[in-house]
Amino acid sequence: MIRVLGPLVRAVLLLAAALLPSAWPAGLARPDLVLLVVAGVALLHPPRVGLLVGLAGGWLVDVVPPGAAPLGASALAYAAVGLGLGAVRRQLVLSPVLPWLATAAAAALVLGARGVSAAAGVGRALPGELAWTLGVTMLVAVVVLPLVMGLERWMTRRGWA
Repeated sequence: MIRVLGPLVRAVLLLAAALLPSAWPAGLARPDLVLLVVAGVALLHPPRVGLLVGLAGGWLVDVVPPGAAPLGASALAYAAVGLGLGAVRRQLVLSPVLPWLATAAAAALVLGARGVSAAAGVGRALPGELAWTLGVTMLVAVVVLPLVMGLERWMTRRGWA
């Protein structure tokens, strides 16, 4: 039963991260909170955990309105981010800035995939909006990433994750 609590807490975090941007004021760049949850989990766990959390988060981004097109593209991008950050997590402990920089690179990857699909005629993403989203995401990451990582460490110490 206890081992179920970690994935349940992650699911709640991902759901909140997918739904919260819809409450963001219109006209302002929205941070990619799902990416921050995926990054926070992937930076502390093996690559397969990051992959699964990224896949689940990407599916939520794909299906929660306004959704993303094509269906599954976000899931693949977030899964790649989770897998990549999980694979390099041991090298990122050398400096407290490295996890933030790795998250910035991951955010650029996800937003780049969104921009490429928009350029292909699927969905809508303007380069200026993508740049603002990257900036706001990294600004919010200064607070959210340590909180998610602290929660993950706490759950790991208790044997939940």
